[in-house]
Amino acid sequence: MLSACPKQSEEYITLVNNSKQDIVFQEYRKRNITSVDTLFLCRVGAVEIPKGSSSLVHSVDDTGWKADFNIILCLQFLIMDSETYSQYMYEPCDTIRKYVPILHHYRVSLADMEQANWTIVYPPEEKESF
Repeated sequence: MLSACPKQSEEYITLVNNSKQDIVFQEYRKRNITSVDTLFLCRVGAVEIPKGSSSLVHSVDDTGWKADFNIILCLQFLIMDSETYSQYMYEPCDTIRKYVPILHHYRVSLADMEQANWTIVYPPEEKESF
């Protein structure tokens, strides 16, 4: 009996912080994302990226991001100031939404990620369209 493993696509998306401040990001993966989903999600943590560094976001399983994008249409990344987020992170959700501004919102598709070589840069570069 012969079997084969599916070809693995890109395993990570890299988020790069080129700003002069530490940031946090919150990632949202869901089958259908609407414009309402740009708000901070309660009870979901955020990952810090110090200024001048990057963070890797792993695909759901070992088949990679292309397979993940067969299930989800797009990913959402919310970028927030790390210091402000840390100050309010244990507060009720309405307080967080009121006092922790979203510095930038990325909604990316498979085509966006392939075009950007699986990298998202904050602050956005001039040529980015997502």
